[in-house]
Amino acid sequence: MNEEESESKMEETASSNATVPLLDDHGLEAQSKITRKTVRPRPEEVNASLKGLRWIIFPDNRLAQVWDMVMIMAIWFYAFALPFQIGISGGYFIVYFRSYFAFQVVINSIFFFDVWLTFFRAFKDKDGKLVYSLKSIRRAYFRSGWFFVNILACTPTTIIMYANGQRLINNVGMDALADHNFRLSMLLNLFKLFRLARINRVMKQSELINSMWERARIEVALCLKFSFTIVLVAHWIACMWGIIAYQSSQSFGDEMGDTLNWISNWKNSSYVEGGLDPIGWSNAMDRYWLCLFWSIQSITSIGYGNIVPVTSEEYAFANFLMLLCGVFWAYIIGNLVEVVTSMSSKQRAYFARMGEANAMVRDFTTMELPAEVSGTTHTRTSKRVRRFITNQRDLSTLEGGREDGQNACALNEAYPTLDVLSPDLKRICALHLTHDMLETVPYLSSKFLSSNEQAELGLKCFSMEFAKGDRFKAHPELGRGCLIFTRGMAVSTRGEASTFAFRQDLKGRPINANEVLVEDGCHEKYQMTFEFTGFSKVLFVPRTAILETLARNRRAWADCGRWKYLSAAVILMSCEERANAPT
Repeated sequence: MNEEESESKMEETASSNATVPLLDDHGLEAQSKITRKTVRPRPEEVNASLKGLRWIIFPDNRLAQVWDMVMIMAIWFYAFALPFQIGISGGYFIVYFRSYFAFQVVINSIFFFDVWLTFFRAFKDKDGKLVYSLKSIRRAYFRSGWFFVNILACTPTTIIMYANGQRLINNVGMDALADHNFRLSMLLNLFKLFRLARINRVMKQSELINSMWERARIEVALCLKFSFTIVLVAHWIACMWGIIAYQSSQSFGDEMGDTLNWISNWKNSSYVEGGLDPIGWSNAMDRYWLCLFWSIQSITSIGYGNIVPVTSEEYAFANFLMLLCGVFWAYIIGNLVEVVTSMSSKQRAYFARMGEANAMVRDFTTMELPAEVSGTTHTRTSKRVRRFITNQRDLSTLEGGREDGQNACALNEAYPTLDVLSPDLKRICALHLTHDMLETVPYLSSKFLSSNEQAELGLKCFSMEFAKGDRFKAHPELGRGCLIFTRGMAVSTRGEASTFAFRQDLKGRPINANEVLVEDGCHEKYQMTFEFTGFSKVLFVPRTAILETLARNRRAWADCGRWKYLSAAVILMSCEERANAPT
């Protein structure tokens, strides 16, 4: 079944002895009477992906955006808290401070709740298409393996560690924190760090993070990003340096001062009465500042020399950490230099456009417009402008978008290399770029068109990009045409009061392939209008180019094109009759 026939099942159509304008084999207008029965959709024919739609949490949901921020903060909390807990405090704060223990239980509960919330979260796949079917969401969640990772991450290890620590302290005292079973239960907490593997994806999908990034001055935002990275890496290295001292004494208590390690050596040579005292379970913060001091010295290559390794294990690990610090510092310096001096051309174009967009938004005389002007989307125009420019940077074929800012560009403008090739090679490359998409339109497929005809048609195609909320019926200069999606989704409507249907799995599929053959003035009010539900890219095949191709290839029109024309004309006619019928 072709697309328009399946669409007729979703739309209620009725037509009886209706006259429809057709084109005969000679391209002349003829008259034909078509009789069509009313088709009503049965419940089982309703798109399965719409079942349970009321339970779906979409990305632009305000509560979902707040929840994403809560999850981001929870993950970053564990990124700092868990290494500190293992390498510096040894679990002291959890066991002795009930408020801190309760706070960690709350964070763990957030992780647990998020595991099940993900079963109802719509998401965008790698092609930018919004996946909102409950079945597809759950299948993707299980197949990705993240369900099982997240289950491990929300294991109540904090409660286990607290209960184990309380039991041991009541029997042994504070030195029970060095017990192997207690340390093992604490190491199980590291499962929570698995969440860090997805933090970058969560932050990219967060609407609030994207909005803040787009509003901020890019140079300042990047400097803050690298500063945060330095702080995080310095913290991790400090905690690893603390673990090295613990390994030699198996305790942060008085036993640490009696064994050979870098902390006891520092205390014997540099300790001042009333100053930092890194030895003792309750002196975790003093120990942390000393470890962090060594970490920052190593990263920045300052090296005062007052904190030095003593044992062979400490020397070996210090060598590894200092090499790691050198590579990391070179990475940071290189990126900061790039931020200040030489950003890539794509980044510079993006930053320039975003700056111009922010300046334009500041000059808006009104921020709210009627729905018939701004579209049915509830997103503010300022946010749509910024998001479109960001999506152009991330998803556009063009380097930083078009310089002239036009929505449509010819194939040779999207791929300038075509202009410098020989005519024959140009046609071959055009066929490589458009062949699979043209094959999806029956009357433009290789069943009817030769390779040369497809290549010539491909060179007349245009690449178009649309932002979320954009509406499209015809291009102001190119007119109507067939849209073949390469990314994104759209909603189709007919007339003012018609129902709408979600268009799914649009990548590599045409829409309005039949209707584009109908004359511009034929039931124009009921010809399809598309509203895009996210950033979308399409291959636009102008109607004029299609008609020129069909005029040269009579077989394509006689065997296929005219029947597609007939199908579309019947649907348009029935829509008008239904709208005019008495209620």
